[in-house]
Amino acid sequence: MSSFRAGLAIVLAVPAAFGSAVGCIGPQGAAPCPPCPCETASSGASSSEATPAAARGDLPVPDPVVPTGPMIWDGGGISNLPTIEPPGSWFVYSDKTGGVKKPPSVEEFTSAIENGAIHTTGKGYTEWGGGIGTNLCGAQLLTPVDGTKYKGIRFKASGSTPMKFLVATVDTMPEFGRCKKCYDHFTVIITNLTAEAKTYELKWSDLKQLGWGDKAKLDTKALVGLNWTSKDAVAWDFTIDDVAFLE
Repeated sequence: MSSFRAGLAIVLAVPAAFGSAVGCIGPQGAAPCPPCPCETASSGASSSEATPAAARGDLPVPDPVVPTGPMIWDGGGISNLPTIEPPGSWFVYSDKTGGVKKPPSVEEFTSAIENGAIHTTGKGYTEWGGGIGTNLCGAQLLTPVDGTKYKGIRFKASGSTPMKFLVATVDTMPEFGRCKKCYDHFTVIITNLTAEAKTYELKWSDLKQLGWGDKAKLDTKALVGLNWTSKDAVAWDFTIDDVAFLE
């Protein structure tokens, strides 16, 4: 099962240390997304059960924010995309089957920043696993970012396990009412991580949906967030650094 087939995404405020209020792009109930009192779906509900945003009366999609430079995160702290206002922030999340992960919570996210890179690990999860992610814009409502002038995403990564890299867009998030089977984000599976960090340059054309959700076209004018997760419900151990748009 994909990491994003469980539950609904919601909007919440996070502590000031982690930037402005953001919309979580992981499943409901995963840190930093506590169950929303206005939703009735359980944390185990599949995305096919998610109520479309239009039916829930959600607001229209905000106009996309245009970054003035390619840098997304350079290891300088918890915030990202310093070229937009308000900048986005990082989070950690997982399924609810009782494993352990590092960082253990969004409040303790800075404990995972080692030598200017984010080191995340996890084990013992049996549903879909876990990982880390970032909302690109820190606005109160989930707000897309316009990446049309760039060719893709690049980042440095090292580790000892396979890893999924995913890009969430307006079309794959339930808040915007464009999908019923949501969270089938645009994905690349990386299986060649090593102890030495390497730069991965992923063009937009490299990113594909896995196919279990509603089909969409990657709209680079409607980017919502990025995810680095375990490859299914297996242990993960990887480090991410120097995330940027690919020029």
